[in-house]
Amino acid sequence: MRANRRTYTSDFKSHSHSAFHQLIIPHKGELELEAEQSSGVARIDQVAIVTANDTHAFRGVNPNSFTVVDFDFNDANYMPELNSLWDRAHNQILFPLDDGLLNLSKFTATELKDQTLSTIGEQSIKLFLLALADRNNSTEDKLPQKLQSALKFIKQNHTRKLSSQDIANKACLSVSHLHALFSNYLGYSPQKFQTNLKLEHARQLVLNTKLPLVQIAQDVGYSDQSSFSRSYRNNFGITPGNDRAHHNTI
Repeated sequence: MRANRRTYTSDFKSHSHSAFHQLIIPHKGELELEAEQSSGVARIDQVAIVTANDTHAFRGVNPNSFTVVDFDFNDANYMPELNSLWDRAHNQILFPLDDGLLNLSKFTATELKDQTLSTIGEQSIKLFLLALADRNNSTEDKLPQKLQSALKFIKQNHTRKLSSQDIANKACLSVSHLHALFSNYLGYSPQKFQTNLKLEHARQLVLNTKLPLVQIAQDVGYSDQSSFSRSYRNNFGITPGNDRAHHNTI
């Protein structure tokens, strides 16, 4: 396992890795990625995994900083628990982080000193990957395949304004069947799921970056700051400005 702190330029580059999988943990800024089967933007609340031999293009956005871990096959073979994660990453380059995984990713970054991983740092990365694999081997795998397709599509496009028809078309469902699957298996609508994703992403940006609130609102798909603040307050019981101020005093 090799790790280093890295920044990326704004020029698109493309390559592949023949001997290792790569974990990219964002700490600041964004990294646009386009792989063979998936694309998206790695940011503070979602890591990227690029599997071996997958050609991918990438470029940095804004001032950025990432911990990049090359996980070679020798390490991978000692951890068969990660096989499902590598398989999933071939089709899903980005993985959202919950609060526990986000805290673990921050701890991992502190253990990268002088471009060398400490023993604790190496163990924390393995723990992080195991936890990420466990999160993704969840009950979602037991859902109907077409519902899984709908969920994946929403996750990959949650900052867009998706209609039920858009989601249903992607999952090869009628709109009524789509809503029935969400209601029966998840207990909420596709729009509620998308809104929750937007707001969770927004909250990570509010609490962990200095981006203006109006920019965060635009980045997660809101047309104006007032509607964003209203949705944020309805979901979290506090406005984004007060949430940031309270977080900064802790």
